[in-house]
Amino acid sequence: MGLDDIRYDHIIAATEEFRRLGRDAFLRTYGFGRARSYELVLDGSRYDSKAIAGVAHGYATGDFLKARDFSGGAATVARCLRELGFVVETGEPSPNRAALLARLRKLKVSRGPGSPAPSRHQPLSLLWAIARTADELPRLTSWPTFRDEVGPLLVEFGLRHARATPEYPFWYLQGSGLWEVRGIPSELAEKTPNARTFNELQPKAGFTAETADLLRDPVTRLQAIATICETYLESTERRTLFARIGLSGYTTAGDLLSSSGEEASGTTMEEYGRTTGPAPRREATRSVIVRDEALARKVKELEDNRCQICDTVLRYMNRPYSQAAHIRGLGNPHHGPDELQNLLCLCPNCHVLFDGLEIYVDSDGMVRGTGGGRDPRPLRRDPRHPMDEEHIAYHRTLCTLNARKREVG
Repeated sequence: MGLDDIRYDHIIAATEEFRRLGRDAFLRTYGFGRARSYELVLDGSRYDSKAIAGVAHGYATGDFLKARDFSGGAATVARCLRELGFVVETGEPSPNRAALLARLRKLKVSRGPGSPAPSRHQPLSLLWAIARTADELPRLTSWPTFRDEVGPLLVEFGLRHARATPEYPFWYLQGSGLWEVRGIPSELAEKTPNARTFNELQPKAGFTAETADLLRDPVTRLQAIATICETYLESTERRTLFARIGLSGYTTAGDLLSSSGEEASGTTMEEYGRTTGPAPRREATRSVIVRDEALARKVKELEDNRCQICDTVLRYMNRPYSQAAHIRGLGNPHHGPDELQNLLCLCPNCHVLFDGLEIYVDSDGMVRGTGGGRDPRPLRRDPRHPMDEEHIAYHRTLCTLNARKREVG
């Protein structure tokens, strides 16, 4: 059931009943639980957003929705409320997410003789498994696949002089509480199985079902990647690592075009790299994200086509020109929502820098350069243009993740 019939006055009526009955009685009366993520904030009070939307639907149509009748979240309830002009905020990270990140910080990693640095076998294995989760692959992987894909990563990105032994993280990651191994008989599991045993029995391993479910959330997944990198892989060149491990999507915030570096086939190269003959063509089928053009026009209208970062107003064909930039990218792996609260109005230059993680918005609303050397300036905010701080924090985490990598290199 949709929420399109709800209007501003219906939300106000629902919040008034909420205050009159009290939270517990209101939720009990209409069959809702407490909000786990999104809360409506009005006049200093906080309301469970999904419950308010369900009751407001009743005021609008006579059909009071219950929790099971519709889905909540950024793309439904939060978007509806924000489009009506209300402020919707996210609550604190769930205890499960906090516990996941705490476990990642406390991996039982070994240290080689004479080396204070922790082994990278478990962190690299976890990043590889997270990449599989982002690609929606099965959470449990066969030993041969793990061995053949993780083994080379341990050689390339492990500590110098460390042996590449994929059988160790395959088995010992169980100590993190985030990982499980299936297919090893109990009598063999009492002592550490070796690679020969794995080759014979062909077990499977991967994240536990609960962990995999948590990591399907893009925000949790990014925080997990950042935690692993800052705790165990500070000196690793991350752009190369992410490209090899299947996480290259985390090196940009959007859909920046990159040069393939490939020569055009079927053409002849002259001096100075010029080609003769027509440019070649090839057939291709693509799946593209359908963006809401009305939202893009809305953010440009609210900001008068003026860049919110550098304050520039460009003109093209005697008309003002600006671009609607998503704060948290819409595509894989970010899966940001196409909503006004996830949009900025930027000039092309600032759009490229923002998507390329060269600039970010700090917690005080100042735009800074990821690598330093840029004078901070405030992000201009029109009161009519709400922006979700969670999206801004997501982009900031991406910038921090990539800045540390580049500084080391």
